[in-house]
Amino acid sequence: MSENESIVPDTRDWAEVLERGCVTCGFTGNEEVLGAPAEIRAGVDRWADVLARPDATRRPRPGRWSDVEYAAHVRDILALFRRRQELMLAEVNPQLPNFDGDAVALAEDYRSQEPGEVIAGMRDAADAYATALSAVHGDQWERRGHRDDGRIFTVTTLTQYGLHELRHHLHDVDG
Repeated sequence: MSENESIVPDTRDWAEVLERGCVTCGFTGNEEVLGAPAEIRAGVDRWADVLARPDATRRPRPGRWSDVEYAAHVRDILALFRRRQELMLAEVNPQLPNFDGDAVALAEDYRSQEPGEVIAGMRDAADAYATALSAVHGDQWERRGHRDDGRIFTVTTLTQYGLHELRHHLHDVDG
């Protein structure tokens, strides 16, 4: 693998994570979505601590992203999940936009991003997503959307999977 190649973090399929949880990061799959806005905002504070490390831009070993690359990925995931949620609330059973994490990491050059800019972007993305989640109520939680591969999400399962992404990647960086 060359120095410039992206390394998408290895996480399990979302359905498996929601069914069985994730022993790696402690996610159970039964997380209460009403607490998601607070957890998302608190997660950014933990990421700020991670990105304040002097070696945040260094890959600790071959095959593992630097802390700033993980943070850039999480920033983009938070923004993606907010857009997907908004689409699910605005349309009936919409097709959700694809996300190729490796392609995005390369196109956005995660490796060269500055920690201060990444945390500022993450804070904005987290605040926007948390605010959008705070407005969801009643049966909106069961609104559906589907990916190209046929996988169906509800707003609830999308939110739970977003919480897993946040927790799992914090675990990846010992945050």
